[in-house]
Amino acid sequence: MADTVQYLMEQMIPELEDMERKGYFTRAEIKKIVQKRQNFEYLLKRRAALKEDFYRYIEFEAKLEELRKYRKQQQGLKTKGDKKAKKKQSLADVAIVRRIHFIYERAGRKFRGDLSLWLRWIEACKRYKSAKQLSKVVTKALQRHSAVPELWIEAAKWEFDENGDVAAARALMQQGIRMCRKEEAIWVAYYQMELLYALKLRVRRRVLGLDDLAAQAAAGDEQVDEAASRSAAAVRAVMSGGVAKIVFKNAVAALPERLGFRARFLELLRGFEYGFVAALLDQVYDSVRQDFGKDEEAWDLLARRHVDFPAPGASSGGAGTDQQQPQRTEAEAVEAEAEAAQRQLDAAAAGQRDGQAPEAGEVAGTSDSHRLTCEVYEQALGAVPTARMYDKYGGYLCGTLERLMAAAAGDGEGGAEEGAQEAALKAAVEVAAQLFGVLQRAHAAGLSTPQTYLTWAEWAERVRQPKMALKAARRGCERFPADVALWRQRLTLEQAHAGAGAGGSQLLEVFTQALAATQPEQAVEVWGMAVEAVPASSPEFRRLGELLAGACARVARGAPSGGLGQVAAALVDKARSALGVEAARQLYGQLLSVPGPGGDLYRCAIRIEQDALESSSASGSGSGSGSAAASKQALQAGRKRVTELYEAAVKAHGSSEVDLWVSYAQWLLACGKGPGQVYWRATKELADPDVFVAAYRAALGEAAPQ
Repeated sequence: MADTVQYLMEQMIPELEDMERKGYFTRAEIKKIVQKRQNFEYLLKRRAALKEDFYRYIEFEAKLEELRKYRKQQQGLKTKGDKKAKKKQSLADVAIVRRIHFIYERAGRKFRGDLSLWLRWIEACKRYKSAKQLSKVVTKALQRHSAVPELWIEAAKWEFDENGDVAAARALMQQGIRMCRKEEAIWVAYYQMELLYALKLRVRRRVLGLDDLAAQAAAGDEQVDEAASRSAAAVRAVMSGGVAKIVFKNAVAALPERLGFRARFLELLRGFEYGFVAALLDQVYDSVRQDFGKDEEAWDLLARRHVDFPAPGASSGGAGTDQQQPQRTEAEAVEAEAEAAQRQLDAAAAGQRDGQAPEAGEVAGTSDSHRLTCEVYEQALGAVPTARMYDKYGGYLCGTLERLMAAAAGDGEGGAEEGAQEAALKAAVEVAAQLFGVLQRAHAAGLSTPQTYLTWAEWAERVRQPKMALKAARRGCERFPADVALWRQRLTLEQAHAGAGAGGSQLLEVFTQALAATQPEQAVEVWGMAVEAVPASSPEFRRLGELLAGACARVARGAPSGGLGQVAAALVDKARSALGVEAARQLYGQLLSVPGPGGDLYRCAIRIEQDALESSSASGSGSGSGSAAASKQALQAGRKRVTELYEAAVKAHGSSEVDLWVSYAQWLLACGKGPGQVYWRATKELADPDVFVAAYRAALGEAAPQ
């Protein structure tokens, strides 16, 4: 092992001398580099070398290369990107990158089956622009992991982008598809590659002036022979995405039941101009309509086509806009297409979408796009009359209404003019009426969901229709009485309505209905609203306590914190604040008598009794001898109540609640008693006694038993 390491270190001498000669590193730094590399080499030569050792070695070399580049720039030398400097590069300029690849190569031999290692090596090749090395790495990786689509995509992308060899890229994609036929990523990547190739052809033919031949062939020029005409037709087919159509057809045949797979093609086409992808869009949407005619997601996708990909002339100006534009010549049309292709290629190279592609769900007021979208949704309701389909339709209208209201409020980028705001507000009123109509139809047809009524009430409230909002919430609770979200919304609206002058008894009756209809463990928030809304001085407050006791009794075991125990604690606190300590004692006694009151109720009861003891001690300190004896008896009785509450609390929740044991020990210490017995019991009953010991010592300090 030592001989091998020594040999590797000797191989570094020329590059290190060159680095010192170039001024990248000093002699002292060179010595540190040698020592660091030697340590890494010994780690890699161990019998059980770790992958992390290779990664740390690579990280060290990568940082070293960054430092070398920085110092080279500081010296004012030309960088590698300069063509003149590239010829003058010495060993010092390339040695570190070569060493990084050498380390990766050794790691690849040792961990051949580790896919993440190969992917990191590929990323390193890209980072250092090692094109030839990238080709070798991808080839080796494919030999080991032929069923990984990302590797095939990377290989084809390298051939397409770096070598410009479309035939080789296609061959790699097709071979990858044979190996990974059920992988969506490789089909989408192949589709994208063919689209980009079509765009490149458009730009190339524009530069070379080859479109004149195609135009003559289309016009039937006799000087153009039949073979040239066929060739021009074939080229035009490729330029219009003909190969991409074949790829999509084969992809659908391989994965026929995945709607989301076809949506990925649409997402890809969003980055291209409409004129280029119109026929491709027709192919995708036609396949969706044909194969998923009874699927709500498919109909939602079909309907949103007119919003995601608005056709020219489908804006708010109407359908006759294009007729007012002057007709372009064939040459101008070709020029415009080529310029558009160049823009899309530049955007693809930068990893961006074409700025002309609209965002999903964007609607310009009451445009033709919106009208056509609603027509498709209406067709969908006829073909698939389901609650989910109504929800999809309502979701689209909600998104549209949200944008229109934002535009009407002037929240758009750069603000909106007054006329545009008025138009947006008018359109919002129409869409809101349309939304309420769809929700009403869903309710009448019995095809509603809880979300139907939540949406109905929310938007009615937003457009300042409180009566409609309350009516929608009431309808939802009648149809879905076990839905907590509906009751929560209805209770909020009922409270607002009661605050406006409605009777309080009706509000309390609604709370009772909600609490009776929902499961106790799911209705904590409803209970909290009830506790907050019901006045402590009202007769219904006692009834609320009885209902809460019954709900706690239906729960097998209360939660150590939160849950109904938290609600019960809030109810007891409210009783103490409004009615006094005796009323609070009576209430918590009633609640603690049920099997599952919850840990928070115990904490609340203990806090109330401790506060009462402090108050009685302060008031009895200045009294006479007779009252002092009575105060002493009251103090003893109060301490007994607190101790009994602690015992009940740790009995119910002592296996998990550390804070109960710690506070119990503090209480005993304050009463002049030793906490050792509590400490011993806690270490036996708690699932994790170490946490308790740490908390105990932090709270009691030296009083902790050894």
